[in-house]
Amino acid sequence: MSLLIHEQKKPKMQPFYWVLTFEAYTIGILIGLGLIAGPVILLLRWPSVWTWLSLLAVPVGIIMLVKLLKSLRKQVWANTHLDRFALYEDRVEYELWDSATGESEQGSVFMTDVTEMYYGRYVLQYSYAYKKTKMMERSPMFELMPVLYLIARSGAGERAIAVPFLDPMDANRWLEAMGRRNIPLYLTSLVIHDFRDASVPQQLRSDEDLKAAEFDGNIERDFRPYMEQLIEEEQHREYTEAELEELEHEMKRLEYEEELRKRKSAFRGVGKLAWLVFPVQFAIGFWLVRLADNGSIDPNNYAYSVLLLGCSSILFFILVKWMRWLQIIIFSLVTLFTFFFVDFSDIETDPSYIMSGSLLALSFMLLPLYGLIYLGVRRLRKNRDAKNLPPVPELYRPAGHTPESEIDLSKGQQL
Repeated sequence: MSLLIHEQKKPKMQPFYWVLTFEAYTIGILIGLGLIAGPVILLLRWPSVWTWLSLLAVPVGIIMLVKLLKSLRKQVWANTHLDRFALYEDRVEYELWDSATGESEQGSVFMTDVTEMYYGRYVLQYSYAYKKTKMMERSPMFELMPVLYLIARSGAGERAIAVPFLDPMDANRWLEAMGRRNIPLYLTSLVIHDFRDASVPQQLRSDEDLKAAEFDGNIERDFRPYMEQLIEEEQHREYTEAELEELEHEMKRLEYEEELRKRKSAFRGVGKLAWLVFPVQFAIGFWLVRLADNGSIDPNNYAYSVLLLGCSSILFFILVKWMRWLQIIIFSLVTLFTFFFVDFSDIETDPSYIMSGSLLALSFMLLPLYGLIYLGVRRLRKNRDAKNLPPVPELYRPAGHTPESEIDLSKGQQL
């Protein structure tokens, strides 16, 4: 029976970030439940035209709840279904999970079938969530980590098994065991994003900067000088016109993708100008409460509150940097919070109490109105948002790709 030498697993998210992820989803789920249950409770306790209208918020809550639960399920699946590689004396066993189908591929490769090995780097996204770090230690969002490619015969063809690592010492253990079989080892500068691509062996062999290496106990002693030399050569050599054009295209592509990634954030998209709407809204609300207290206006006339909230929401959605549907909830919640401080009367018959109560109640009950205003403003500013987005690099556009002028930024469309 073959002896197990080393087992390599895809890392789980660190407990702190796993808890943080659950907390964020929990808050969103509670908001969704509030949008579903809140209007029903309001209707049962204070039946009126406004509470009936608030029922329009229920579908929004249901959609939000379903999407969040589906996303949370994906997160839990990804953190519990981990790729596994086991190195034995005579073979490598693997289990690879496919997030699209939810199924795993299990198999093994005998050492006698391995013809080449390549040592390089792969990109680990959100690396800070998977590595142990010290308190206050900053960790990048993307990091290059070690990977070992095993090229093996498979039937009439060949395939590549990519074994990713977090620690180069683990890669050394694999190379120490496999080095006894005199399998050719190469250093590669290529960063391959899709390990399952059938063309990986050809991609690795076509690397113009390939370098043969011999394992001496620590592969990084060879790899780091190798990369430093390539970087130095790259800095000093003159680029051809075609390479400069390709570099410019790549920079535009990265800029475009970064902008699209940012625009997925509803909170980030509010911007400084739109936040100024809330202090102005609070000042007007405070003024209305004082007018009601002085008898200048009727506190039972909801028109003042509806007009204030309607105009404020229009101004808010016009001023946001980019539009996302969650900003409807942000506007409602921040408005609700600020109106808690427009009056401190405890007497329910006071005009100021009635006026402030209507502001508080309507800030939540008018969610359907905010939704209609959001849709109207989004349609009006569609061309403006598209112009603020860097143009899609022509060479980067896949077949049938939507031009940037037709991208609906409120839906966070990505390539």
